[in-house]
Amino acid sequence: MKRIKSISFIIFCALVVRGNTQSSTDTIWSYQILTKIQALQQTNTGFPPGIFPSARVYAYNKNNSKNDPNVFFTGLIVHTLKKYHKLCTPYQQRIINQIVKDGLSSVGVFKNKSGRDTYNFWRTDTPQIFPNAGWLNKFDKSQSLPDDFDDSVILLWAQEVTKERAAVVHDTMQLYANTKVKSIKNSLPAFKNLPAYSTWFGKKMPIDFDMAVLCNVLSFVNAYDLQWTASDSASLQLITTAIDNKWHLNKADFIAPHYAKPAVIMYHIARLLTAGNQQNIQTLIALKPILLKQTDSLFTISKDPLEAILLNTARVHFGGIPNDVFQTLDQATIEQSKYPFFIANMASMLPSPVKRPLSKLAFAKFEYRCPAYNLALLWENRYLCVPLHK
Repeated sequence: MKRIKSISFIIFCALVVRGNTQSSTDTIWSYQILTKIQALQQTNTGFPPGIFPSARVYAYNKNNSKNDPNVFFTGLIVHTLKKYHKLCTPYQQRIINQIVKDGLSSVGVFKNKSGRDTYNFWRTDTPQIFPNAGWLNKFDKSQSLPDDFDDSVILLWAQEVTKERAAVVHDTMQLYANTKVKSIKNSLPAFKNLPAYSTWFGKKMPIDFDMAVLCNVLSFVNAYDLQWTASDSASLQLITTAIDNKWHLNKADFIAPHYAKPAVIMYHIARLLTAGNQQNIQTLIALKPILLKQTDSLFTISKDPLEAILLNTARVHFGGIPNDVFQTLDQATIEQSKYPFFIANMASMLPSPVKRPLSKLAFAKFEYRCPAYNLALLWENRYLCVPLHK
């Protein structure tokens, strides 16, 4: 009996040591990813201080790549890292704190130039259509894009503004919903009279629906526990109707023209399912089993490592067991992935008869890449699969 107890004790100790070793390895891995993200932030020549470098690649000619000093990816990185901040080790928290401080130091130049609490994809003190775009910049002042819902909610959320400020912006959003002043002309018939939110704050812009953008808006609304409006409910209806009809799978470039990839849309749906107390989204919660099956199907045919990471994160939030994708992926592979998280689709606001075919063509698209955000997505996914704070 004593011998059995001794053997059991030895096995127990071995397991403890093994667990501690794995925990230590994961903590070191997390530290390495965070320091790499910070290093990318500090080598941002040509970008405002603290803004993470990203590139805009012409889909028709992948060799045509330009630096694009937008605030979009910086807001996403800050939000992603802060989401897990409280569960990190003190040393990891210090790195995240510095990344956040530096990242938010320049967001003011992207804020509405009239003082409204909304944000633009590009800086507003020097209006631009596509930075570093050569002759196109001649049209900057007259044709520059208005502020958008996506960047506004991402930046406000990343800054952790007060509920009062969030509520004011939410009130402003109601003025830019479909049918409020004008109606959408480039979406599916089921959504023609749906008072969901447009993508843009600009009054001169056509109404534009994007399923992923609406996920971000509702995530913001729920995170701040804001009072739901008719446009919030209509936006959720668009999301659930698209899922019911599998439009997010077979019409991704139409239902979400600014993201356009099923895996990216799935990731946004998953983010909505984890924001706040999930109030008012029971109809979406009920679709989790369907979403999990769809995500698994997409995972089996995924070709890019970043696509696999997005799907793996989504399936965890849909109630699935995480796939062990880390056995075949490494940091460099993810960092240099060419899979576009975001797409600028110039055909997105055209009327329906021409929008669908042109949205599929490469000459109308710009793909955006941000190595630091790729790493943040990897870090988030590993965190969900293997706790990095023990």
